[in-house]
Amino acid sequence: MNTAITGKFSRFIRPNVSIYPKVTSFSTKRQDASIPVNPLKEVYSATQQPTTGVVYDKKPFKVRCEAGKQYSWCTCGHSKSQPFCDGTHRNIFLKIELRPIRFTVTETKDYWLCNCKQTSNRPFCDGTHKRKDIQESKY
Repeated sequence: MNTAITGKFSRFIRPNVSIYPKVTSFSTKRQDASIPVNPLKEVYSATQQPTTGVVYDKKPFKVRCEAGKQYSWCTCGHSKSQPFCDGTHRNIFLKIELRPIRFTVTETKDYWLCNCKQTSNRPFCDGTHKRKDIQESKY
């Protein structure tokens, strides 16, 4: 590479990562992070729906949820207020059979809610959006 160009754009060139031997990955995840579960999973039958909705987005949505408050997560993927339900599934002309998932959280903090609607840990993201078929889908 030309040294004149390198000097001019040195602030944009990433340093060699190999000089940091103890760094194996760059992740912001905490080691003690627990996977959230829906305490209302057994109460509402909507969590046992065998089908999943259409892919709304290919990445999760970070939402601040309050402990004890009840939320309705959109399962169908047609809601205009994603990731929460706005009642679009009630439109008889759309013929949507999916119903929203009601959930609550045990502690107030930021949660990643699934927007691909394919998660097996409804409504929380489990990384399913990283699958090749979901990334290649058109929404």
